[in-house]
Amino acid sequence: MLLEHVYSARPKEDQDDKQTRGVLSFAAASAPYKCVILPLDQRIARDKRYLRMLDSFQRELCEQGLSFTSDESNATIGRRYARNDELGVPFAVTFDFETMEDSSVTLRERDTMWQIRLQLSLLGELLRCLCKGSESWQSAFQRFPHKKTSNEEFRKD
Repeated sequence: MLLEHVYSARPKEDQDDKQTRGVLSFAAASAPYKCVILPLDQRIARDKRYLRMLDSFQRELCEQGLSFTSDESNATIGRRYARNDELGVPFAVTFDFETMEDSSVTLRERDTMWQIRLQLSLLGELLRCLCKGSESWQSAFQRFPHKKTSNEEFRKD
């Protein structure tokens, strides 16, 4: 019965409307994993700076009591987002080439697929607040540079 209430299907991006992908929309407070950590590609996954940032971030998530998983597979970032949407993971943290320069990451929310850009040092606390319900995604979206589609540039309204 629970799955009936949290399961939905949405059209696959870049596909005709007949194909869909499943999404488990667990509330962040009850999702088994609160976030997935994704390096943009294998070059980042092998970078020593990424490994240091990843280790520190994982320790912070543990200290905040937040469960997480990671996906360093060779699949495209879109496929890895979709895979974790199917598993019900509410947030995805993406480390990219910009992260290596300025320690900022992208946080994507599963249900809207909207993204914000913020400093890694702010992310643990924000995730805790989002999962606890003391801050809404709409509020976080307004506070940080954001975009609604992957084709947009990040902007701050």
